[in-house]
Amino acid sequence: MSNKTTNKVTSKTAKKPKLNSKTFGKLLRLFNQNQTDPNMWGHIKELPNPDPILRKAGKTAEVYEEISRDGHVIAELRTLRSGMFAFNAELVPGGDDAASMKSYEIAKAFMAKKPDTNTEWADLDWHNYSAILNGFSVLHLGAYEKKDGYWLPTKVQSWQGSRFAFDGEHNLLVKTKEAPRGEETDPTRWTCVRHMPTAKNPYGIALLSSCFWPWTFKHGGFKFFVQLTERFGIPFPIGKYPVGAQDKDIEALLEGLTNLVQDGVAAIPDDTRVEILESKLSGEPVPLQLINLCNSEISKILTSQTLATEQKNGGARAASETHAKRAGENQRADRALVASARNQILSAIHDVNFDSGVAPKYIYKDKKEINLETVNRVKETARIVPISVDWAYQELGVPAPKDGEEILEIKEEEKGIATPAKSDFSKYESNPNNQSNQSNQGSQAQFDEFDRATEVEIDKIWQYAKNADSLTDLKIKITEAFPEITQGALVDITKSAFELEFLQGMDDENKTVTIDDVEINND
Repeated sequence: MSNKTTNKVTSKTAKKPKLNSKTFGKLLRLFNQNQTDPNMWGHIKELPNPDPILRKAGKTAEVYEEISRDGHVIAELRTLRSGMFAFNAELVPGGDDAASMKSYEIAKAFMAKKPDTNTEWADLDWHNYSAILNGFSVLHLGAYEKKDGYWLPTKVQSWQGSRFAFDGEHNLLVKTKEAPRGEETDPTRWTCVRHMPTAKNPYGIALLSSCFWPWTFKHGGFKFFVQLTERFGIPFPIGKYPVGAQDKDIEALLEGLTNLVQDGVAAIPDDTRVEILESKLSGEPVPLQLINLCNSEISKILTSQTLATEQKNGGARAASETHAKRAGENQRADRALVASARNQILSAIHDVNFDSGVAPKYIYKDKKEINLETVNRVKETARIVPISVDWAYQELGVPAPKDGEEILEIKEEEKGIATPAKSDFSKYESNPNNQSNQSNQGSQAQFDEFDRATEVEIDKIWQYAKNADSLTDLKIKITEAFPEITQGALVDITKSAFELEFLQGMDDENKTVTIDDVEINND
């Protein structure tokens, strides 16, 4: 009896405690945050596109194709496309090690050939750039084949966005016959770029979605604008018949007026009159105002400007240039989508073939203009404190020449032959047979690469400015003292000398006050 009792107690205590459904559900929610979503998105694999405009309008992303066929929209898209192809891009190595450099060589060869039959890289670049229009863009890398010892995709294709979805964890899903709800993608076979995605919306923000209502109202306005044109665009004939006219006479008059509208000629009874009522509308019709307003809204959505596209009732040139500059800044930011897609391809190829090194990078390079403010800052800094040559190169944004590299030579402004890029301000070669050269040689000093003069030279030029009767006289005196001076340096030093002489004259004038024809020195 005691043994059976003991066994029963032991078996009861060895059983695992049971969890009811509520407790089990709480534990699941602790390990899956998506289950706490009030919309219950965690219960489905595919996350619906939460675009509020499309959802309220009862439309899908397929409407984007129709919007992009609008005349004004396609004009703006062509502007975006031409602006994207105007940028300069290049492929650069990811590192200096052997694996990185070999990956760079493979990438160059891969990018040199077409990505697919009848497809150019420019086509894929525009497809990826169109992520700003559709929210996201996807590329598919075909099966890998081994070539020259390395695995490379056989092709790169663009796929339409309707074939893809995102799950609650923002993973890209591809819809197939076997998995209509979507299956996860392999990063070595797919690339995806998105425009302004958020935690709530992994599909990105589509600019064409924002164009939906302006596009809808615009085409609704076209309907009424056509009716307005039909009604008031041509003269309105009015036929007057005498009192007591019979019905057949009235019908004949109407038939004649109809022929007048359609054919331009009509035959009517002799005792009737016809008057032409012309439209007295003035100004821009309301339907046309609506169409222009919608076009402006579409331009602001796609290019962030309106005046660079078209100007209504004139406009300031400065404002239009500012708008064009703003559109260009947006294009510089959006081109990152193209670079990201290409870099994803390069990274996938590198990861398949190498265990070390860094994948090459596809980058955009802007054309740099000479920044005169930076040049002057380097010059003035060198006048005050010693600076290193490396710092000057870094500030000017130009690389230092390497050993053995050919140095660029430029032409002086007044000479048609090539001369060294760095000409000393007062460089002079003495000629023993020329006494005038020998007399001038002792008074000349060498200027450094920043055209800096010594205090002696500055004082000499200032004296020339004080005694010069005109600008031409000053120029002659300076060129006689410094026969090898460049035209640019002559202009700068002459300007500075006159400014100094003018300021000195003002200072002397302020120190002297005349009272009753008596000069009093303030000093």
